[in-house]
Amino acid sequence: MPFSVVITTAAYSDIHSAIEWENSRSSGLGQRFLVSLHDRFLDISITPKIGSVRYDNVRCTATKIFKYLIHYVVDDNLKQVIILRVLHINRKPIW
Repeated sequence: MPFSVVITTAAYSDIHSAIEWENSRSSGLGQRFLVSLHDRFLDISITPKIGSVRYDNVRCTATKIFKYLIHYVVDDNLKQVIILRVLHINRKPIW
C-alpha cells in the first residue's frame, strides 16, 4: 500500500514559485512541471526510499524532466512521505 504524501507549506510555496517561473519561460510549461512533479510524488509514495539520504534523515530525488530536487522525509510509523521543499538543483536549500 502506498504511503500518503504530505506537502508542507514551504514546499507548496516552492511549487507555486516554480510553476510561475516555468510559465514565464513558456506558456503551459508550469502545467507540464506540475504533472511531472505529481508523477514523481506517486513514485515516492510507492517506493519511499527511492531518494538518497543527503543530510540527517532528509532524502532527495530529482524530477524526471525538470531540474528540481524534492527534499523529503519518510515516516515509516505513520506510512507518510513528508515533502519539505521542492527546489531547483542550482539553488541551495535555505532552512
